[in-house]
Amino acid sequence: MTPKNFKINATLNERGDFYQHFGIHPMLVSLYGDKVEDIVEVEFKVSEDQSIPPNDQSMNPDYWGWYDNKKEAFSMMIYAKRFLLEMCFVYGIKACEDRGEGKAYRLEIVKVNKK
Repeated sequence: MTPKNFKINATLNERGDFYQHFGIHPMLVSLYGDKVEDIVEVEFKVSEDQSIPPNDQSMNPDYWGWYDNKKEAFSMMIYAKRFLLEMCFVYGIKACEDRGEGKAYRLEIVKVNKK
């Protein structure tokens, strides 16, 4: 089953290049050096292109997120590069996918709403 679109809070990085701190809570925003008014709601969809990129050194965001099969939802593990998501798994994404725990998906931003 392909996951549906979903929305999650986030903030822009310092230069405004990409979104980060997904799932950020307004009471904790200052811990990340952001302000409550910096929080936006980002709506994602699963990209049609699910090819795994080569060692991508570009500054362009290429959002990847983890879909948790047990919760039947995306977790807050969403990053602007696949290798950053890969670092969340001790034995790598493939090992977790092979165990049926979930799946890594390339994501596309559909819409961004100010809070």
